[in-house]
Amino acid sequence: MNLQILGAGHHLPGAVVPSALLEPGQGYPPGWARKHVGIVERRKAGADELSWHMGQAASEMALRQAGIQASQVDLLLVHGSCPELYYPDAAWFLAHALGVPDSAFVLGFRGACAGFLSGVEVVRAFLEAGRAKTALLCCPERMFRPAQAYDRSALLFGDGAAAAVLGLGEGRGLRFLRVQQESEHAGRCVLATSVLEPAERAAVDPELASTWEGREGPDGIVGFWDGGHIFEHAVERMGEAALAALQETGLGLDEVDHFLFHQANAKILRSLIRNFDLPAERVHSNIETVGNISAATVPFLLSEGLASGRIRSGQTVLMAAFGAGYTYGAAILEVP
Repeated sequence: MNLQILGAGHHLPGAVVPSALLEPGQGYPPGWARKHVGIVERRKAGADELSWHMGQAASEMALRQAGIQASQVDLLLVHGSCPELYYPDAAWFLAHALGVPDSAFVLGFRGACAGFLSGVEVVRAFLEAGRAKTALLCCPERMFRPAQAYDRSALLFGDGAAAAVLGLGEGRGLRFLRVQQESEHAGRCVLATSVLEPAERAAVDPELASTWEGREGPDGIVGFWDGGHIFEHAVERMGEAALAALQETGLGLDEVDHFLFHQANAKILRSLIRNFDLPAERVHSNIETVGNISAATVPFLLSEGLASGRIRSGQTVLMAAFGAGYTYGAAILEVP
């Protein structure tokens, strides 16, 4: 029995925010975002589009594609990088909105931009242990507003959601999955609330805390990115993870039909293609119009591909992601 993705869904809120509107307020010249990070626009959720509202739309699409009712879901995992509430998690609001039964195991978690792959790993453990039969993994990411706290993130992030229904079945399915971490770099990519006083920021990472000074944004949020270090590691770790997946499965690059990488910015994607000699025509990208939607990126690309018919039954998909933590990994999926 293999872990299979039975259906996938995606959703974007309606409001479009062009980069041209953001660049002046963040001190960037016109056209900077398109040229340097490949993002022309992104979506912004409205006041009536909280993360679980977006998650509901993506999840309902995934359930329809799978031919499964919400009443059949006995495991619901929800990932949100910047949840609106300290508690309860958006997972319980989503469970109620969908009509997931009270007997289901429901959990919210955070794994940054690699959260979807981390979630698949958790789902696999539950299903293979016999603790659940049908899982719904949803990644609703409301990133636009907190990203405005820091000039390096303001032009990158957008809002969106993606979801997948997973179960065990015979035949094609998940062939490889590995998620790893480098916790020594946890302080290099931080988004903190005003709850943290200056002394507490120093306790998070003494070496980097001084760089946080004067970076308070809307709602007292403080953002810090060690941009060069993140860029270098994102390219290296996603590339290494992808090559390890190929090596362990015995697959060659020509045997992979689709490459789905987390898209923090277009420069990372171009560097991956160049450094690891990847076939550019098989590397999916939507960053120009969506931006970085954190953990929703990879499942969004998967859902888009399945919905359009570009990704088809019998094909092989390689997915890789890298996020704060640092956490990173890769998976190879043979589409049932």
